[in-house]
Amino acid sequence: ETQESPITNVKMNWRTMELSWETSKKFPKYRCTIMDRERESIDEEVNTTLCKFPVEQYLPLHEGVFLTIEVLNTNISKSCTFIPGGVNGSAIENFSCVIYNISFMNCTWQAGRGAPGDAQYFLYWQNSR
Repeated sequence: ETQESPITNVKMNWRTMELSWETSKKFPKYRCTIMDRERESIDEEVNTTLCKFPVEQYLPLHEGVFLTIEVLNTNISKSCTFIPGGVNGSAIENFSCVIYNISFMNCTWQAGRGAPGDAQYFLYWQNSR
């Protein structure tokens, strides 16, 4: 019989790389892990319901990642899989970036032909290795 996890409402803010959750019980310490498909991972230990992963750390998010929250010294955990997706035909088209004056970049794109009228696109930049 599996027990319902007290960890709920898991959210990931991809812009700030912050993982947050709610819990029905207060625990002293958590370990958060983000792992890519190549099994490269980043762990953080915290005493709150918020983990901040380094924004500059490169992980190929577009290929999907696994997120795990563990309550230390217990068998309580919560795992989630993030696989990017969207409406068929909603992927951006004609994506282009131009770097100028060494430290500025201008990117443009068009909404996909199958994208709904209220589609919003966000571009996040991370340092590469």
